[in-house]
Amino acid sequence: MPSISLTEVAEARLDAISLFLVAFALAAWILLKAWNRLARDFSWMPCLRYRGALAALVVSGLFVYTAMSLIAGARELMTPGAWVRTGSTHRIAYPERDPKPWLESGRRLALEHLRGLLWTHATAHEGTLPGNRSDGTIPESAWSGVHPASEPLAYVPGRRPGGGSAIVVYEPDAYGPVRFALQEDGVVVKLSPADLRKRLVEETIAQEAR
Repeated sequence: MPSISLTEVAEARLDAISLFLVAFALAAWILLKAWNRLARDFSWMPCLRYRGALAALVVSGLFVYTAMSLIAGARELMTPGAWVRTGSTHRIAYPERDPKPWLESGRRLALEHLRGLLWTHATAHEGTLPGNRSDGTIPESAWSGVHPASEPLAYVPGRRPGGGSAIVVYEPDAYGPVRFALQEDGVVVKLSPADLRKRLVEETIAQEAR
């Protein structure tokens, strides 16, 4: 004999719908009893039937749903960063349509996360950072940043946390025309490719001269 059965997801949804219908019917019955009990003391209240109790719950439920939607929408619109300025007006920010600020925030966070790992390593090794990027002391996933192809961040060995403003980690050419870099003082800065190259050359010369 063939047997027809539902999937686990369908069974879970059917159980949820069944529970909702039972609860809704029970709530309508409670409303019916409460309304008719009050109608005995107040002559202006008409007697309510079960069908009317169901209709009253549906209408009141729609009002509550509308009110909750307005509250949720107002909260979203009042969230900091939900609006962006465009000339003399403002519009709602859509990360998928305007990903630049969201992407830059992710790039900064990736460098800040790596900074935490590097500074922790330095604390445990008398202020010394790793000798190179591939020595295994820092997870490889932390070096990949947010690049879609997992392009690793560039590392400048020989730096010390808090030693100055020299660059410790920076984004290579694959990250585009704007680069973020982590300095010895822990600050994440945004540089153009030309400024980044200039600083790296100057800092390398200064380091060799010491």
